[in-house]
Amino acid sequence: MPSFSSILYDCATECALRRKNRRCKESFGSYACNNCKLNVNRYIDADPNQVDLFMMQAQTRAYGIVLADRNANIVLAIFAGIVLLIAWTAFRNHPSNKELFAPKVQPVQSMPQDEIQRPYVNELPKVEKTLVKVGNDMRRGVDVNKDGKINCIDAAVLFYKHYPDKHNVLIVLNKNDKTGMHHLFVSVYTHGGWRGIEPQYNYSGNTTYWMAEVWGNKYDKSLNVDATEEYKKYAR
Repeated sequence: MPSFSSILYDCATECALRRKNRRCKESFGSYACNNCKLNVNRYIDADPNQVDLFMMQAQTRAYGIVLADRNANIVLAIFAGIVLLIAWTAFRNHPSNKELFAPKVQPVQSMPQDEIQRPYVNELPKVEKTLVKVGNDMRRGVDVNKDGKINCIDAAVLFYKHYPDKHNVLIVLNKNDKTGMHHLFVSVYTHGGWRGIEPQYNYSGNTTYWMAEVWGNKYDKSLNVDATEEYKKYAR
């Protein structure tokens, strides 16, 4: 029989998965959580900081589950593609179809550098180490652009400064007049795509560093603009 702690961990993971998959649009700890059977606070009497740490671990586990599912789907898609390619090749090479598929002269086109597929890498350990450095700098009052404020500009530039692989990090601006969003953050290439990271995570005390989870409906990633060239000059 599973232990109480493992059952509680599974409950917290399911809570994180539902929010990750947008089946639940509430933030953990909101009023709506009071009547939710997946709210771990219903089953334990613990310090809020310990609960936050527990949920952060559950969110990391949930993210791993989501990535594993995506990877499984990718493998299935690759296998299906190989089968289709074999069938297509056999059809194309059949003697009765040679004239139909006679080669035609086409202009040679070079692929832009940005469209070349990158290796499938896990940058999250680098991300988490860099977030700690950013939080330490912000608590010391590091003002990168000397505007007298410690805000998202400082966080994004500091993350870019400390991140070891500049090829895999961008400084990103998102401005959305409809939701009041006007924010600078970073995007890191990891797990096969660009992922929005809230660089103030370690400084602000958020329970997650994923932009979509921190900002919810205020954040529309289609409005992201690469502002690296404009702001990296402050990363001294």
